[in-house]
Amino acid sequence: MAPRVLVVEDNPVNLELLVALLEQEGCEVLVAETADAGLHLAKTARPALILMDVQLPGMTGYEATCHLKADPATAAIPVVALTALAMQGEEERAKAAGCAGYLTKPLDTGTFRETVRQLLGPGGSG
Repeated sequence: MAPRVLVVEDNPVNLELLVALLEQEGCEVLVAETADAGLHLAKTARPALILMDVQLPGMTGYEATCHLKADPATAAIPVVALTALAMQGEEERAKAAGCAGYLTKPLDTGTFRETVRQLLGPGGSG
């Protein structure tokens, strides 16, 4: 069975790229364009992995990750922060929020694939 990955991203171009890369990895992809929608999908669909844009309308990706980590139903799901803000201290902020990984945009597809495979574990990708 294909691993289910939730992508929380509000930029259509980034979203299209992420979905394409994940589908190449054999994943079933769920999409949310806001943190609230992402939180709801995480709870109801129980994905194996969540890719969370940091800059979202309304609630930031870091705030959403804190909500996920505080909820026993979603606390164990690894979250990877996606950000165009490659500033010093940003990776530490991601880890402090509970993110298992941190990727900068534009995405390096090799690093992206490696991160996804690592977090999905053995047999996690096609």
